[in-house]
Amino acid sequence: HMATLWPSEAELAGFKATMLAFEGRCWAVGMRILSCFALKLGLAPDFFNTAHNPASPGYQSTLRLLHYFGIAPEAQAGLGLWRAGAHTDFDCLTLLFQRQGQGGLQVCPGKEMDGQAWTSIEPEEGAITCNIGDMLMRWSDDQLPSNFHRVRNPQPGEYMGPRYSLAFFCQANREAVIESPSGKYPPITAGDYLKQRVAANFKAY
Repeated sequence: HMATLWPSEAELAGFKATMLAFEGRCWAVGMRILSCFALKLGLAPDFFNTAHNPASPGYQSTLRLLHYFGIAPEAQAGLGLWRAGAHTDFDCLTLLFQRQGQGGLQVCPGKEMDGQAWTSIEPEEGAITCNIGDMLMRWSDDQLPSNFHRVRNPQPGEYMGPRYSLAFFCQANREAVIESPSGKYPPITAGDYLKQRVAANFKAY
């Protein structure tokens, strides 16, 4: 869905080819992980590959390049906001690539965060942080709970510069039907599910 949005070769040489190749590798890794979950859930090993088929016009998995602004030294003492507030992802699986020395990510086990402890996930060279999302939780009848996560501001004495990370969201194709095995949740297409979840963010407005 980037047809009119790519920077030209003159503006950023090799960017399009590099990003598409990286996205393809992310998809392959995501599908390998999801195939393990499929087997555990009694589904065909390629069940999620089909549901996330990149050749489909309804493909909606997304690679995001994230930039959090640096913190000015004089603002250190008055940081009341989060770089990213507590949330769960809407997708099946998120692959997060962090840069060493640029921490802040914290996770909370399970779907309920009240009274739970938050754990910092420090970036490690060669490690990919994986988060289960709400789509997979629904598909598994809550056997695989999505987890809350957030990105805190740096604390005094920590690196205050900009934070960069890459996130690949394995989001099932628009036409894929998310069907709860036991009927706990009504069937819904992944396209409608994402629309529903995004709309809920703006309900108060």
